[in-house]
Amino acid sequence: MKDIVFILVFSVVLLFFSIFPAIKIVEFIEKRKKLSSREHNVYTVIFTILISLFGGMFLKYF
Repeated sequence: MKDIVFILVFSVVLLFFSIFPAIKIVEFIEKRKKLSSREHNVYTVIFTILISLFGGMFLKYF
């Protein structure tokens, strides 16, 4: 339980820094496939959260 809390705390800190890479990933996807405005926003939020969680796990375990 303590490990999960540490990962989430680290992830919250990284949310701000993971926005730019998420936008770039979604732009790359948009070059391959036409996305609506809603899909673009949803993908950006999902990738932002995933990148910050991976970053939090990286900070916790390495």
